[in-house]
Amino acid sequence: MLFRNMAFLITAAAVRSSTEPSWRTDLDWASGLEDRLSPSASLIDVGFSDFATDCHPEFVDNAYPDRTNHGLIDKPSGLCVSQLFCAYEKCWPRPDPSNVTLAKRLLDEEDLFALSPEVRGRLSDPSNPSLNLPSKLLFPVVWSDVVAAIEFASENGLEVSVKNSGHSFMGASTKKDTLHINMNRFEQYAPSGIVDCGDADAGSDGARIVDLAEQPCRLAAARNKPAYIRVGGGENWDKVYRAVDAANAEQGNKYHVVGGAAGTVSPMGWTFQGGLAGTQGGRKYGFGGMHVGPSPPSRDGAAERTARQVRPRRVGGRVLGRVHRTQDHVRGRNVSP
Repeated sequence: MLFRNMAFLITAAAVRSSTEPSWRTDLDWASGLEDRLSPSASLIDVGFSDFATDCHPEFVDNAYPDRTNHGLIDKPSGLCVSQLFCAYEKCWPRPDPSNVTLAKRLLDEEDLFALSPEVRGRLSDPSNPSLNLPSKLLFPVVWSDVVAAIEFASENGLEVSVKNSGHSFMGASTKKDTLHINMNRFEQYAPSGIVDCGDADAGSDGARIVDLAEQPCRLAAARNKPAYIRVGGGENWDKVYRAVDAANAEQGNKYHVVGGAAGTVSPMGWTFQGGLAGTQGGRKYGFGGMHVGPSPPSRDGAAERTARQVRPRRVGGRVLGRVHRTQDHVRGRNVSP
């Protein structure tokens, strides 16, 4: 089975109003970025007060076994992370970490479970220099929103951070002084994304693929997989597993998906790191990264877009070659029957 995106649109996202001051007021955010976004996308100012309101209660009000990332990923600020300490540089809220020994850090980490008064004081301090949160956040809904954000960042020399589920312990999903892209409201495909590939779809061996729509099933057939499932860039394994479980309930345990152990983990970040599937058949079927393939643009009516070329760009001293931009030019995921 292969994963790729298909063109469904989600409902309009709620707009978050924040009392936080705007970041980089020297830039023309309105005409430079907001005017280029789709109607349902949201570009908002965020900060510590939003983080404290949305994210603190899950950790402060619940005992460690009762805390869940499911209670965090849909918060309106988009700032929450799976580990409270990881909203701080090096996942450590101590204001002066450079002057403290590793042994002290190990003792500090015990407070993840109980949150001592000292640690709570650090966590409630908006001036804590270790705080590592973005101030400008975008909820994209369609591919063009992401493109607009990346182009705006490139044009203005801004760093970008990206989040799906907030599981990055390296700080990639929450970083101060960045334009943050939160994928949680992006198009959702998994609930109806399973596509069975018949013999006719697979094509003959060595035949040239004339229509890109044939590519997923061709690749599935080459890997001895009978089907694929489309997964959006903002979805998590929980949505994928529920889709597969629902299909199996109707068709008699026909599918098995190789994925992450935690439902709130992103299939994208999980795959980019190799895709360790210790609880989902990884020993039998291999790493998740082995089950990935490219996917063609969508053919779904109004959501279809015509591919167009993008001029080469210089990023970090390197020139990136020409690429094609399409409505659903995304990666696929290949899993087992």
